[in-house]
Amino acid sequence: LQCLIPVSNLNAFMGQMMSAQSVEEDSILIIPTPDEEEKILRNHLPDPEVFRQRFRQFGYQDSPGPREAVSQLRELCRLWLRPETHTKEQILELVVLEQFVAILPKELQTWVREHHPENGEEAVTVLEDLESELDDPGQ
Repeated sequence: LQCLIPVSNLNAFMGQMMSAQSVEEDSILIIPTPDEEEKILRNHLPDPEVFRQRFRQFGYQDSPGPREAVSQLRELCRLWLRPETHTKEQILELVVLEQFVAILPKELQTWVREHHPENGEEAVTVLEDLESELDDPGQ
């Protein structure tokens, strides 16, 4: 049996898993490789909206130099757009959705974001539904 030592950011996650299970003395503990760890962590990531915001709010002063800044932006963008699970078309749709929401008046931006649309079409539907409600509040 080969046992690999996990990288530091997996320690807390593994600790939670271990405390949630009873481990017997003769149990075998399998520690994931860094690639497996990345898959585990990506499956337990916050909403992509969090990473979109971090990507957009990232500042040059948040990193020690230009190489690190580009690297951090690349990682935040990957965490937001998730190219390992989204098609090119889905990624394009996420970028279009972000820009569409950005050009809306502030109050409509808030309304649309509260409804968590996954693409531009869903955002349009949210706004059309709101427009219907405002035009015909009795229904």
